[in-house]
Amino acid sequence: MLIATGLTIPAVQSEALSGAQLYDIACEACHSLKSAPGHRVGPPLGNLLDRKAATIEGYRYSEALRASEWTWTLPTLLAWLSDPDTAIPNNAMNYVNALTAEESQRLAEWLLQQP
Repeated sequence: MLIATGLTIPAVQSEALSGAQLYDIACEACHSLKSAPGHRVGPPLGNLLDRKAATIEGYRYSEALRASEWTWTLPTLLAWLSDPDTAIPNNAMNYVNALTAEESQRLAEWLLQQP
């Protein structure tokens, strides 16, 4: 541990972050875990597994995402989390992934398990 001006700061994180913690860091500011639109910038992420992209009633998706014909599975979600602009060009999600590949995998697996 490092001690600076009376604060104790962990030098190295000893345990991997959980999927829920990664969601809090990477997704929660814009997305809820509900399955219906709320008052967030992005669409809700609940009930994501095998859901066709851009199908939540009441949320205004980009034309690119609506035309994608994607279904949310582990491979498509990992591609999306890795780089949304490469996965589906001209989509409206403004996101740069700062997670490692392992963290993205853990987050995607966790998201797909959420009701």
